[in-house]
Amino acid sequence: MGSSQASGYAECVGEGLCSLEVAIQAHLQSNCYPPLPARMARACLYAIKNVEMGKEQRRVLLPEGMEYGLGGKASRLIPSWRLVEAAHLDAFVQYEEV
Repeated sequence: MGSSQASGYAECVGEGLCSLEVAIQAHLQSNCYPPLPARMARACLYAIKNVEMGKEQRRVLLPEGMEYGLGGKASRLIPSWRLVEAAHLDAFVQYEEV
C-alpha cells in the first residue's frame, strides 16, 4: 500500500480505466489509514487542480461535518497544499516538468 498503490490508481486514470474522481475515492477509502470518507473526493479534486496551477494556498471547502484545525480554530476551509499532503495525493498531481 502507500505511494505505490496511489501511483497505480493514478496510472488507471492515465490509461482511461476510470475517472480521477473514482480513483481518488478508491485511494481515500483503501489507501489511507484511517480511511477517509469518499465524499472528500470533490475537495481533493479542487486541491489537486489548485496545486497544479501553482495556487497551493488557495483554500478548498471540506464536506459538511469535516473541519481542518489550525491554531485552535476549526474551519471547513483548508489550504490546497495541506489537503494534498494530508490525504497523500501527490501521485495524482501532474507537476510541470521544467
